[in-house]
Amino acid sequence: MNFESEMKARFGGFWNSLMLLLVVIIFLRFSVIAWASEDLGTRLFHSFKLFLWCALFGVLLAILRIIFSASNPPYTKLPASANFAWGLKRGIMIGGFLILLAGIIQLDNFMGVFQPFIDKSLQKLLGLI
Repeated sequence: MNFESEMKARFGGFWNSLMLLLVVIIFLRFSVIAWASEDLGTRLFHSFKLFLWCALFGVLLAILRIIFSASNPPYTKLPASANFAWGLKRGIMIGGFLILLAGIIQLDNFMGVFQPFIDKSLQKLLGLI
């Protein structure tokens, strides 16, 4: 597969698009609450910067996967485009999940109406430890 068809396969479709949309919403929500005193342009810039850092993390994951798959036999290696698309998708999703966790733990009312439920769940979880 070439790079374009690999990106369509990894990021296309309803569920993949929905996951990317949720990650972008998480970044926007984090930047709106974390930089509430700033203007709209600054908040959008910070959310875009968060997304780009997660994409850069995905590129790093892709490069590491390509490097570590070089020792595999040729018939078990994926092409570089598949490794790159895999790493980019995983980097964005992991980054979004980490920003979600940081927002839930550090920012007040990050999840809106779900925040009291999440706070109680975290207290019970921490009580077990």
